[in-house]
Amino acid sequence: MRCREKTLYANADVVCMDADNSRASAVLVCGDRIEAVGREEELRPLAGPRAERVDLKGACLYPGFIDSHSHLSLYAAWKPYAYCGGARSLAEALEILAGHAAGRPGDAFVVGYGFDDTAVSEKRGPLRQELDALWPDRPAALVHVSVHAAYINSRMFEILGIPTDRPSASIHIVCRDGRPTGLITEETVWKLFSALPAVSLERLKAGLKLAVADYNAQGFTATIGGGAGFGGLQPFMVARALAGLEREGKLNLHVHMPVIGTHYDMFEATGMLDGPGSPMLRPHGVKFFADGSIQAYTAALPEGYHDRPDLKPDILGSYRELEANVLAAHAGGQQVVAHGNGNGAIEAVIRAVENAQVRSPRADPRHLLIHCQTASDDQLRRMKAVGLWPSFFGLHIWNWGDRHHDIFLGPQRAARLNPCQSAVRLGLPFSLHADTPVLPQMTMLSIHTAVNRLTRGGRVLGEDQRISALDAMRAYTTHAAAMCFEENNRGSIEPGKVADFTVLSEDPCSTPPEAISRISIEAVLSAGRPVWGRW
Repeated sequence: MRCREKTLYANADVVCMDADNSRASAVLVCGDRIEAVGREEELRPLAGPRAERVDLKGACLYPGFIDSHSHLSLYAAWKPYAYCGGARSLAEALEILAGHAAGRPGDAFVVGYGFDDTAVSEKRGPLRQELDALWPDRPAALVHVSVHAAYINSRMFEILGIPTDRPSASIHIVCRDGRPTGLITEETVWKLFSALPAVSLERLKAGLKLAVADYNAQGFTATIGGGAGFGGLQPFMVARALAGLEREGKLNLHVHMPVIGTHYDMFEATGMLDGPGSPMLRPHGVKFFADGSIQAYTAALPEGYHDRPDLKPDILGSYRELEANVLAAHAGGQQVVAHGNGNGAIEAVIRAVENAQVRSPRADPRHLLIHCQTASDDQLRRMKAVGLWPSFFGLHIWNWGDRHHDIFLGPQRAARLNPCQSAVRLGLPFSLHADTPVLPQMTMLSIHTAVNRLTRGGRVLGEDQRISALDAMRAYTTHAAAMCFEENNRGSIEPGKVADFTVLSEDPCSTPPEAISRISIEAVLSAGRPVWGRW
């Protein structure tokens, strides 16, 4: 069958990102696929007289960017909540939350997110009594920026069934003087999320439509989710909402959807995780949490925290449970997507995958270790040997780097945070991510940070872990495509692949490293359709 809908994108600096690092000046698209790549004079006869010609006026054309880890559905569901990121003081954060709550008097719950307790001038979060003074009758929660902790008031403790008049035996409920302070972490936070008002299908769809537009604006044409079922959202509802948008022609982002481990058996029974999915939605992979967050003091760091050396959190749950879960997913042919920040959690995940490979060998599993922030070179070598690939949270260097240096990790460990150059030297594929809604998608800043390793304060954190712009771009294109087993469909500009393009004002690979963050994302094409910017 002949394709009649052809578009010739010409007068461009086309960075193909193929194995030969090819360059071109024009791309011919037929429907949702790339038909040919080369010079305009070569492609014009193939295009035919009816083809539309789009003049890119010298702009730089890259394969569509791929987000290798974030929580698209959670970001969408939280659109109605108060975003408190960027607050310079606790008072400012509470003012943002109070203003939001006043504007929604009909809402039973008061919820804010993005609050960073070590970034505010007071260097702390709100006490339970401070939240009680503002909302004595409405349940209130201020979710920590990591999403692994939250500050809640007495009414919310009551809803969770947690007494506030005596100490708790749970390590995830912080107490002082025999009473909960208001700070909760990890499994208690998951209970909080489940207690929040249920999100309707229509509200989730509306939020996803806005969230997808935000991702498109940051150059993304595909994403690997952080685990359907996370944050109290029902995984089948997430799948229905995404599928509904696709049927309506409004899902302008290819979504790969791992499922949280606690829902694995249910999803496996449906066969959804083994099927090809649809053109824009593919459920596959199983997500497990091995630890929490460095900035929430819940990451598994056997050496302890720099400012609290006696605090040495272990992994979440038992190692035996993690090993059994990883083996079940691995032996079932699934991709394991494991969250691990601290080197203790990274070690546990590596051991679990090594055990799984011994008991059920697989040649190319491409399991993912998400964040992988404090891995040693030896751990990276072992990861490569068993097919476990890292997705680094590189923006930590920029956003929390100074605090990692001074507070959480200390100078030596902070200098190795997100060891991208070590992975390059070992030939270990890796990707980069922003973990939205932990941080907003900031693609060019993420690339800039991987190349320069500059903190907010201007400190170079681990100069020997800097990587080239080309390696950083591969982290968002070819490597990320391989992480979702899509290297034959996307990740490079080659004939036969999906027409996913991101147009940049300049090529990061030929721009001075210090200027990469100033490059703008001009436009995005998803499956042959312009979805953002001006074409």
